[in-house]
Amino acid sequence: MKARTVQALELSVLGLAVAIRALGLWSYHQTDFADFPMVDAFTYWDQTQKLLAGQDPFAEGFYQPPGYPFVLAILARLTGGADLLVVHLSQALMGVLTTGLLILLGRRVVPQGLAPWAGAAAGLVYTLYPSTLLFEQDLLTPALTCLLSTGALALLWGGERGVPSPLPAALAGLLLGLAVVVHPTYLIAALGLIAWLAWRGLREAPPAWPRSLLALGVALGLALAPTAWLNATKYDQPALVSHNSGLNFYLGNNLDWRETMFLRPGLPFRRLVLQAEPDKRDVAARNDYWWQRAREELGGRWASVASILGTKALWSINDVEVPRNEDYRCRTDDGPMSWIARLPLRYGLVLPFALIGAVALSRRGGPGRMIPLSWAALHLPLVLFLVADRYRLATWPLISLASAAGLSELGRLVQSLRAGRPGSKAWLLLLPLLPLPFLPIDARTAYDPAWCLHVDGNLALMKGEREQAAELYREAMALDPEDWGARDFLARTLAEQGEDAQAIALMEPLLDWFPDHYPSLYFQARQYEKTGQLDLAAETMGRAWRVPGERTSTGVRYVRLLARAGRKAEGRAVVAAAPELQGHPGLEGVLD
Repeated sequence: MKARTVQALELSVLGLAVAIRALGLWSYHQTDFADFPMVDAFTYWDQTQKLLAGQDPFAEGFYQPPGYPFVLAILARLTGGADLLVVHLSQALMGVLTTGLLILLGRRVVPQGLAPWAGAAAGLVYTLYPSTLLFEQDLLTPALTCLLSTGALALLWGGERGVPSPLPAALAGLLLGLAVVVHPTYLIAALGLIAWLAWRGLREAPPAWPRSLLALGVALGLALAPTAWLNATKYDQPALVSHNSGLNFYLGNNLDWRETMFLRPGLPFRRLVLQAEPDKRDVAARNDYWWQRAREELGGRWASVASILGTKALWSINDVEVPRNEDYRCRTDDGPMSWIARLPLRYGLVLPFALIGAVALSRRGGPGRMIPLSWAALHLPLVLFLVADRYRLATWPLISLASAAGLSELGRLVQSLRAGRPGSKAWLLLLPLLPLPFLPIDARTAYDPAWCLHVDGNLALMKGEREQAAELYREAMALDPEDWGARDFLARTLAEQGEDAQAIALMEPLLDWFPDHYPSLYFQARQYEKTGQLDLAAETMGRAWRVPGERTSTGVRYVRLLARAGRKAEGRAVVAAAPELQGHPGLEGVLD
């Protein structure tokens, strides 16, 4: 293939990457998702706005890694304000840059002359995967981390005898460090690359390799130093980045892990996290609690541990995109974004080619071994923690490169067979793995129209369209009566419309399921009060008062309700047992 033809092919792929992202941005901004970040995206955007306002969104510690909100805040200051469109455009640009880097790396993956199209193939695989575009559009970390990790890989590739010089190694260390501060699982890949550089240097022994290794390690350490220093000095915890690894580990590693791993955001997730008693524990202590709880539940149960890890290993390579918090099928089942779901590549289709390429790169040696090494390092957390398409996307740039190498290997095999020369049969060992991505897995990974209706109801509520939200929540509950979040939102929406009796009836089963949820208890008590059921109002407000936390104002309202219900003696007993209520101005004369 001539050099001009190769260049034209690569430019065509880059142009396609730009066109798909431009169309994706237009489609995305035809929906309400573009204006209303949800779940983790909402948290990141809220943290960003607090940083811009001079507030500290991490006052209690780094529950989530702080890198992404800081990047968004810097972007906002550079562009003159917090604008979601600017973030969307910036992340689309990150995706194009990642595609360009993969094209450049793809040229190096395959020896020159064997497959000059390998760069274009790697860029095309990355571009035509629906999850790539969907995560780039949202206010989530993959667009940034994929760019950082691919950039680091490009910097580490090359140099004398395959070892980078100190300056590229230092820049790669900084990029990897920033990726870790954005998403801590990249630390495994960073340590793996340091080990690879050390091993490579010992084998090849070029003069610069000790300085390169030192530069990579020092730069990585410098990038992690701010968060590690804050954890040690401000939060008194020896942690490099954030303190939520314990909860994520527990979600995927307990005797009921199939339930906890699929907990929906909102009330189901809240009910679990309250078991860590946040009124008694800070962020770091809650993290330790979940680690300890996982050890207690699985300690000594080696058969259960093996079953859990083995099942997650199978799920982690399944063709189904396992949702976590957000299910993008709700965005692409119909409407302006439906075309994204029809992009042709799927995980299970690309995986066999990537595995063939990973084996070839491992056998070939040289810098190409960084690809299967990094892929394995970034895939490992899916097995050890929990399986989710969001976390698996970190491996997609590496899968794109490995699949380009795999296609080249298959091309070589075809040429050998045509020439009557039997090639290596080692790749035949991969054939039994081909059906694995298509085996059926847990039904909870399937498309859930009830959840999509719930999400649509949330969007309608955020737009102020309360009647539309109520109707959507009703439809969601008709399909899934145990959608407690939809029940909660519907009850509150009906209460605002004056439908107090319906709101009370909706809330009662929720309180049976989640009996110590303070906001629901407080809401139900007020509803009972509005409808004149003072005894029930007092009893329910008393339950809210007894939920751990700072509840002085709730205690005052509880005592006042007891007095109104003619139960002043009980009110006096409550005040006598609660020093914070004694002499409170809100209770002056109430119990006389």
